[in-house]
Amino acid sequence: MNKIKEDFTLMSLLLMPVAIAINTVGGQLAVVLKLPVYLDAIGTILIAMLAGPWVGALTGLLSNSVNAIFDPVFLPYALVSIAIGYVTGVLSKRNMMKGALKILVSSVIIALVASIISAPITAYMFGGVTGSGSTLITGVLLATGQNLLQAVVTTSLITDTLDKLISVVLCYFIIKSMSNRYLTKFKFGPLYSKGRNHG
Repeated sequence: MNKIKEDFTLMSLLLMPVAIAINTVGGQLAVVLKLPVYLDAIGTILIAMLAGPWVGALTGLLSNSVNAIFDPVFLPYALVSIAIGYVTGVLSKRNMMKGALKILVSSVIIALVASIISAPITAYMFGGVTGSGSTLITGVLLATGQNLLQAVVTTSLITDTLDKLISVVLCYFIIKSMSNRYLTKFKFGPLYSKGRNHG
């Protein structure tokens, strides 16, 4: 418990509302524009990279709770957001969020975790229809003869991989634009400080 408490520094707590706001804006933008990506985990990934898995997990939970106010579909996916935050934090701790190859591998890992958890929710709770742009892909796959779960899993793997790659790369560049002085205020911030190698 003490190790978990150590993650929740003052700076982490101050960044959480910003991360939640980023998730909310990104998530609502994707829904309104019917994009085939979700953009609702950028803030979660950002804070998890800097502050660790537990802060990331809590941010994911709170973000989905806020997004659910605008669209109740977000609520059942809270477990997905918690997992994204936690896994990202663990990958950051293991120095897996720097360098092109590591970022690609980490994005795929995060996407796989998200897909494994989200696909059954999408298939069995919503019948494959969530109102997002990915529903169109699911419809096309159903038309080719795939069953509902197959179509949803395939769609999820495609969209989640693209979504998480965009999100992780974006977060990496946001973090790299921060000053070393600011980065040192976060548990894993020094991992991304200027002057460190990118391996």
